[in-house]
Amino acid sequence: MRHRLPFLAVVVLCSSTAHAQLELGGALRALQASGASSLPSAFGERVAVLAEYPPDSGVSELLVAGRYRPLWLAADELSSFVVDHPLVKLHWAPPRQPLVDQAQRWSGAKAFRAETGFTGKGVVVGIVDTGLNVTHRDLRNADGTSRVRFMLDMSRPPGGRQAELEEEYGCTGDAECAIYDNEDLDDVMNNGVTGDEPRDAYGHGTHVASLAAGNGLSVSGARYAGIAPEALIIGARVSRAGDGAIADPDIITATRFIFEQAERLGMSAVVNLSLGSDFGPHDGSSALEQGLASFVGPDHPGRAMVVAAGNSGGLYSGIGTGEPEPFGIHTEVHVPRESPVEIPIMTPTVGLGARKGGTVYAWLGFRAGDEISVALDQNGEDWIPEIAPGQATTLSKGDFKGTVFNGPSRGSFKVGEHNAVVVVDGDFEPGAVFTLRLSGHGTVSLWLQSQGGASPDLSTGALLPRGEKQGTINIPASHPDLIAVGATVNRIRWLDSSGRPFLVGASDGSEDLLQEDATAVFSAAGPNAQGAMKPDIVAPGMYVVGAMSSDADPRDNGGQGVFASQGRCGTPDYECFVTDDDEHAVTSGTSMSSPIVAGAVALLFESRPELTQGEVRALLQAGARQPIGTVLAEQQLGPGALDLNGTLAALLAEDSPIRREPARKSRIALAASFIHPGGGQPLQGLLELRDDTDQIADGFDERRLALEVDGGTLSLPPARRAPGLYGFEVTAPPGSGGQDLHLALRFDGRLLASRTVPIGVDRWAAEGEPIAHGGCSMGPVPRGAAFLASMLVAAAVLRRRRYIETK
Repeated sequence: MRHRLPFLAVVVLCSSTAHAQLELGGALRALQASGASSLPSAFGERVAVLAEYPPDSGVSELLVAGRYRPLWLAADELSSFVVDHPLVKLHWAPPRQPLVDQAQRWSGAKAFRAETGFTGKGVVVGIVDTGLNVTHRDLRNADGTSRVRFMLDMSRPPGGRQAELEEEYGCTGDAECAIYDNEDLDDVMNNGVTGDEPRDAYGHGTHVASLAAGNGLSVSGARYAGIAPEALIIGARVSRAGDGAIADPDIITATRFIFEQAERLGMSAVVNLSLGSDFGPHDGSSALEQGLASFVGPDHPGRAMVVAAGNSGGLYSGIGTGEPEPFGIHTEVHVPRESPVEIPIMTPTVGLGARKGGTVYAWLGFRAGDEISVALDQNGEDWIPEIAPGQATTLSKGDFKGTVFNGPSRGSFKVGEHNAVVVVDGDFEPGAVFTLRLSGHGTVSLWLQSQGGASPDLSTGALLPRGEKQGTINIPASHPDLIAVGATVNRIRWLDSSGRPFLVGASDGSEDLLQEDATAVFSAAGPNAQGAMKPDIVAPGMYVVGAMSSDADPRDNGGQGVFASQGRCGTPDYECFVTDDDEHAVTSGTSMSSPIVAGAVALLFESRPELTQGEVRALLQAGARQPIGTVLAEQQLGPGALDLNGTLAALLAEDSPIRREPARKSRIALAASFIHPGGGQPLQGLLELRDDTDQIADGFDERRLALEVDGGTLSLPPARRAPGLYGFEVTAPPGSGGQDLHLALRFDGRLLASRTVPIGVDRWAAEGEPIAHGGCSMGPVPRGAAFLASMLVAAAVLRRRRYIETK
């Protein structure tokens, strides 16, 4: 027997006064009359509407055109709104394609701007990067004048246009630089001289700036507008050459310059740093991180700093070495007494794209009380003998040298008491294997950084067996007080420069296409070396469309720069990453995620210019959502993905407290997948409290909420950070390795969420897979070995220089 199901027929009559939209109030009432209780799921869990109020509503001065108010309503809110406001019409229309880049949709930025009217106006967005193509129309006003209020260019000598500022910021000394204000930029853009304006040959900084604050005016309809399109831009080119290399002092100077100019303008400011490296302690203690963190904090309201998490989270398999997979730039091992551990460092082969020669850095982090000696072999032959703590040496082998600094040293590397550094530099063959021999006792965290012929720009870079995603958070993102941003997949298709649709994976016949809104395979994961949760938030970063510097167009520069296909588009000369308008291009990295969050912070500052760094982070985390795509590793995610609609709800809840009780939509987010025994490194976590509709739960009696711990101790009880967001820490007892710690979140005794965490000295031990000790060696990696790799990895660092994350 066939049953006729109730349905809603919509007829749109087009005239000069008709709206091609659905009036949801009447539609919902019609559905309810037919027996349905709510709108179909096709409308989404949250519905965007334009609420049209009657002329005599008394709120016309608060409405768009005196009639409309943009609203986002959950399904249950929609029903209540219709009942409570029978004279208000709710106009809905399906998404229009295309409007803006996908990043606007995933982040909720467009809805946030529509709901609040905030666009970043009156807020400074600072970009510390490879420069700005100041002539790009996305960075100019409608009348053609520059939106860049100041530009600090460290690739140029002082020009005397801003002589006092150039003197103040050291441009006339050894570290030459030029400073321009917006009027200077207008002059050089219109003086008829080619090339005397600030440039961005690398293309990275222009793309980053447009994602945070581009106005999109280069394309009809502002299709690729940034998150805060009316923010004031202050740029700093900190790459003195064209290779993307950046020195730490320049980063500090540029950051200081931006914050101080914003203060003189009387504006709040957010600085974006889409740069970093893998070399260092990863605990926030580096000089760069300490210096950057000093610019923000409770004593600096109206300031925020957002940093890319890094692109070092990629893991590789199928290399065929016989060593335990997967391979990565980071691992952690336990060194038992009387049982040395050997860890091969595998440089990439010619078949993987490597060239002869280069530099490989290994940073080894220990814990207090550890006693580790470090030796180094090459291709199975003894080379550097054991170097005890407090010692260092350099030995040559053919055309390359090996150096070991173990603990305190007077050398150029400021290693610190509980760290060691190993450097191999010179003309070694691709595929060479250098084996670390560790003896003594303790737990060692290792990170690799490669450059030259072994650079990840060319291949995979040097790798370690049993690589781990977690713990790959870059520096300076590892500082606990800086807002670190990881990446999700933004899109998998776009129109290329010839107007042809390009689908990721189609060129090589792959049927396993990426999932949109999944965590990006390359995105670095936390925690930092002290267990702090990282990243702090994730945002669209893989395949993001942004402004293309005219100097970085791969069709004109020989296939160079961040937008060059390098054969990844199916044919060598096909530049698929340039879009159909010739003004924008596609690239990937947490470098793209970070400015999206920076733009979001600018919107918050327009609302609350007095917010501090900690308050900004708490609001972003309180509003975070769970991605709809696959989360490859929880430690890539932090508390969740940027959702400005959720952040707006948290912001409003601070002013007008809500009363919602937590339910089973609540979540327990953990900084790591395991916990160390003993109290030396607690496991950090967040409670994200949600009601049954996944809205922020807050305003209840906190005595009704309980976090129970079995197999450990609640060393830091849950403490409220923002509406619906609580932080906590737990520890495991000494000698509890091999056991589990259990967490249970309850409200009025009802179980809302639970987690089980293995206990171990490292992840492999915690998960029952201890790494082999003693006698582990391997021969050279066979050339031409197949591999599975992400197309994007972080670039290398040399002697305190940091490379922009791009590929």
